Amino acid sequence: MTDRDGITVTAAESSPTDDAQSDRERLQQIESPTTGIITGVRQVPVPPGEPAIESYVVEREDFTPFTDGNPMPHDEGGAAFSEDAAFVATYGEAIERYCGCVYRDDSFRTASYDDLTVPALDPTAVVNFSPTQRAAMADDTDLCGTDDDLSWVGGVDLGSKATTQIPAQLVYLSYPPTADPFIRNPISTGLAAGSDREMAIHNGLAECLERDAFMTYYLTATALPVIDPETLPPRVYRLVDRITAHGLELTLLDATTDFGVPIVIAVLIDRTRRPTVTVAAAAGSTATTVIESALSEVLQTRLSTIHRLSSTTRSAEEIDPSEIDSFADRALLWAAHDRLAELDFWIESDRTTTFDAFAVDDQTDLVEAVTTAGYDAYAVDVTTRDIDSMGVTVQRIIVPRLQPLYLVERLRYFGGDRLTRVPVEMGYRDTPITEAALNTVPHPFP
Repeated sequence: MTDRDGITVTAAESSPTDDAQSDRERLQQIESPTTGIITGVRQVPVPPGEPAIESYVVEREDFTPFTDGNPMPHDEGGAAFSEDAAFVATYGEAIERYCGCVYRDDSFRTASYDDLTVPALDPTAVVNFSPTQRAAMADDTDLCGTDDDLSWVGGVDLGSKATTQIPAQLVYLSYPPTADPFIRNPISTGLAAGSDREMAIHNGLAECLERDAFMTYYLTATALPVIDPETLPPRVYRLVDRITAHGLELTLLDATTDFGVPIVIAVLIDRTRRPTVTVAAAAGSTATTVIESALSEVLQTRLSTIHRLSSTTRSAEEIDPSEIDSFADRALLWAAHDRLAELDFWIESDRTTTFDAFAVDDQTDLVEAVTTAGYDAYAVDVTTRDIDSMGVTVQRIIVPRLQPLYLVERLRYFGGDRLTRVPVEMGYRDTPITEAALNTVPHPFP
């Protein structure tokens, strides 16, 4: 397909299918002013002087009557460098959010992990707080133990293929955080749509890996290799040139971890306007598509932030970093130019690499990369019947030991071993970082 500037692009790997035009027609079934999952789609205007991107947000009624979960904000959207791919991404995002929120309590089984006689995910094996953090918590903090009753839903162990019980609070976005003892705060990581189960699992696992990489390298303030733009394939180079032609500075970081899956972090800097900092990340089996996906994501986030900033009178000085619990506050914090120095470890990195070096493990199978490394990974099919009838599946992917993204600063997760181990294994640090030395500046991930 070709975008408005005559640059041929492909749909990002997170798009539900490869044939964007036919997908758009099929996925559009979810849109109806009166009966659809969404009632319409609105284009996000690109202000003058900003790079061109096709970006849309959905309009929908509240689907709370169809779920026992909590009400959720109506903020789904998608973006790409072509209209068709952007619509596919937007519809896909709406479908993911819908399926990830709709459930009935009577479909769950209730038991403690200790009492289950079938394979189940140990809730205490899920990375969240470190021992130091736990020791500092109040005695009555309701953290989940193996003897606590939980609601469970059936999933599949992607390594052994065995049916496995998964805590419902790790699966559904709308699951009330106070309904069960705490494992993790609800977040969309690993929720993905696809034209078949394999594609949805791939897309969900890619998101888990990109966010693990982002948090691991951000919290450890690890200087990553910058991909030399002169070595990029012509199509990708033209996209980069389109962005930087508008006075923006773009840094593409090779954020590949020990799994050998191509992961890139895109950092967009504006030294004269707001927002100052915008970031995005992408992972997948094809290096070119990974970079294209990160570019569209970072522009979508910048565009969304521009519109948020234009509709608020608040300033970054009014934000208490320790109390951040929304994208709006996080974006406002990083909109200020005096925050820029706190990201020097990435944008001023002395490490460099080439596209060919970044793409050395192209066509990596993500499930194989994760499971052969000894990590458990699970998939829960959350596809509703109406979405299944459209030929779309939605899977929730959970990899308990990966470093999780958090969006609520009072619920920062410093547990697990990846913060200490991965930067050393990748050759970026000589010795493991201590918890006291972790980067506590609120991260800029949307």
